[in-house]
Amino acid sequence: MLDLRRLEVLSVFAVRGSIAAAAQELGVSPSAVSQQLSALEREAQLPLIERTAHSASLTDAGRELVEDATTILAAVEAAEGRLRARSGTIAGRVRVSFIPGLAATAAPDLAELQRRHPELNVVALQIDSTEASAALLDRATDIAVVDEWGEQALVSHGPLQAQRGHREAIVLAVPADHPVAVSHFQKPISAATLRELVRTETWLSSPPGQVSRLAGDARLADLGVTPGRRWEFDGLYVLARLVAVGSGITLLPSSVAAYERNVAGIPLQPRMYRYVRVLTRTSSRGDPKIDACLEAIRQGLRRPWTEPLTASPSRH
Repeated sequence: MLDLRRLEVLSVFAVRGSIAAAAQELGVSPSAVSQQLSALEREAQLPLIERTAHSASLTDAGRELVEDATTILAAVEAAEGRLRARSGTIAGRVRVSFIPGLAATAAPDLAELQRRHPELNVVALQIDSTEASAALLDRATDIAVVDEWGEQALVSHGPLQAQRGHREAIVLAVPADHPVAVSHFQKPISAATLRELVRTETWLSSPPGQVSRLAGDARLADLGVTPGRRWEFDGLYVLARLVAVGSGITLLPSSVAAYERNVAGIPLQPRMYRYVRVLTRTSSRGDPKIDACLEAIRQGLRRPWTEPLTASPSRH
């Protein structure tokens, strides 16, 4: 019989693409991953991994087994959840990933949940939205709090399920003493004015591939403008700090812009929003410990820093 733990290792390897990356995700050594995969091959009596001196990849049999493993592991997780639901006990380990800077919002509620349920162990991590889904799929995490800039689509089928969280406006962040901060106090900035600012000011942004960078570049493309000078820094709060000291301008969530006293957030026209979503595996639905953590996270997201999303917002 195939070992469930080894099937999980195979699934992580398939998602991460290498033995080294799988080992890092699982918190073990590469040799341990290799040994588990070799043991699984012996159980399957077929080669599952094609190894070379510098890489490893799935064979056809390996890819087929990964598809079956996804179904098997999801069924086991769902069965365990149903059993726990019968007892109603909130216990066990739950790994929650947050986009950087957002963990503090729900941390007090998760801490209170653990105080009320001593057998519950919540592990909070910071993972960028672009990597959060993969971490959920390979079971490195159980819940993911992610953000989407300018997107309203919800994942409501397949292996992942999304719950609508909150939204907040994306604003143009400029130094508080910048002339445009005075002229546009509580007034949206026009496309023409923003286009001119992007050409003449230093434009601050996250590195390529991050959600904020993709959305920001898309907005600039819609304006038909390329920054005259761009500086890249990792971290939205780092960008806010740079704006505060006069190093440039950028697009930021309103809560991040408000974090710095010397930053003014100017509304955009048309509006742009950041949506916060909470993702789980469909197979974990109904597990008491997952449901309890989801409720704690929702309570945290109701804090005043965001704008409750009660209906699908219109674009204007």
